[in-house]
Amino acid sequence: MSLKMTFYDGTNCIGGNKILLEDSGVGLFMDFGTNFKAEGMYFDEFLQPRSTFGFMDLLVFGMLPPLMGIYRSDLEYPGVWERFSGHPLFKEIEAQGVLLSHAHFDHCGYLSYLREDIPIFTSITSAVVCKALQDTGGGARLQEICYTAPRELKDDLLKTTHYKKVPYYQRPYHVFGKDIIPPAAHKFWERCRTSRELDCRQLEGCGDVAEIANLEVRFWPVDHSIPGAGAFAVKTSAGWVVYTGDIRLHGKRGCLSERFINEAAKLKPRALICEGTHPMVERPVTEEQVAANCFQVVKETNGLVVADFGPRNVERLLSFLEIARETDRLLVLTPKDVYLLEALRAADELSVPDPYKDDRIALYARPKAVRQKWEEELLAMFRERAPERLMDAGRVKAEQGSLILCFSYYDFHALLDIEPKCGTYIYSSSEAFNEEMLLDHEKVCNWIKFFGFKLYGALGKDREKSGFHASGHIHGPGIEELVETLQPEVLVPVHTENTEFFRRFDGLTRVIVPHQGLSLELD
Repeated sequence: MSLKMTFYDGTNCIGGNKILLEDSGVGLFMDFGTNFKAEGMYFDEFLQPRSTFGFMDLLVFGMLPPLMGIYRSDLEYPGVWERFSGHPLFKEIEAQGVLLSHAHFDHCGYLSYLREDIPIFTSITSAVVCKALQDTGGGARLQEICYTAPRELKDDLLKTTHYKKVPYYQRPYHVFGKDIIPPAAHKFWERCRTSRELDCRQLEGCGDVAEIANLEVRFWPVDHSIPGAGAFAVKTSAGWVVYTGDIRLHGKRGCLSERFINEAAKLKPRALICEGTHPMVERPVTEEQVAANCFQVVKETNGLVVADFGPRNVERLLSFLEIARETDRLLVLTPKDVYLLEALRAADELSVPDPYKDDRIALYARPKAVRQKWEEELLAMFRERAPERLMDAGRVKAEQGSLILCFSYYDFHALLDIEPKCGTYIYSSSEAFNEEMLLDHEKVCNWIKFFGFKLYGALGKDREKSGFHASGHIHGPGIEELVETLQPEVLVPVHTENTEFFRRFDGLTRVIVPHQGLSLELD
């Protein structure tokens, strides 16, 4: 049987990767993410896919592939497969696992819909970050990437089973790079901060090389804008298939990406599936440059500093923490930030500070009518261990000149209580990939102008040039280095809107530009 790779998403767009590798009766997915651009064509925060119809709506719009056998039975609305059995991409398959490159939702978001017993293979850091995302999540979007709340059909709708005696079911996660799981990681993994019990499946270690249903799989940690990112290689009957996930060379851990490139080249890969988010960038802004630029701005600011950077961009958070030390300020984090630091410390990320002990980290507790259990426990812990660094709006208002406030658009309500006086706003977050994100940026600008902040960093599609943000993605010369070093027989660009860039490799390799649903077979 020949190797077959089917690209169900992540083609001619940024994110949403869902790539099925089938070989010798084994099926492995490479990521199973949310395509935010496709979702944004039909949905927004007020109009979401109907959870009471399971995965039906996402099948209708082609955001999930019509693959019978991989989805949760409790999310299967009656008659769904009769409706989609005639779809050109419909088939029944078994999946032996998902190779998860990292914990950004455009790579992991649709794990929520997969069968609970399909194992996830990733790094220990990505595993605990996924759990932190779900623990602290909320809202209309289904975020059951680590454990699932069972549904049942009532009144022709799929509804959550509310009996407390019916526990959450934890997905099986297997982590690369660890033969023995740290006790702190086990403890965090088994923690359940809700009223419902957790039917726990322990984390299992599998070293740097694993055998998954008779296929050898290798994993390398790589540099990206979130801790725990990795690349994979799968030894198939047709040769090695290498998948980059999301990768960059210009971050503080760029040496990890270089090591991956050099070691993957030794495999003489048959195929390389390569991301291409920013192929036209020649000289990317580095994290060191961002830190230096931000330091200069904070040093020259007398009032409040608001630092707006991407969620889970821990490298940026640590840069601002160092800036806070150098400028004699406190770095004020949100509860979700602190919870993420807890998760990373449980995974033995030694560069991450203890938020309860670090005297430059403070916690902002905004008023809420109801708090989730995880947040109540976190606030109680902060009150016990570091009450002098627990902040409310009144204290932030009084001490504006001695703080760096880590806020984003979704925290702006607090500014109405803080009443900032002409401070500084550093926008150090990701670029807008579509019109909807540009509209959000327009709202950010309105808030900034209303409170008289001085803005540093560019909002919009030119933000990469501002010097206040370093991309999490490999640049053009880096892609050239990657492809020329690995010299694959077949090159497949994904996670890109600029497939034409990859045509420069024609002659060196066979370039195949996939479209959604393309199946590529290699003997």
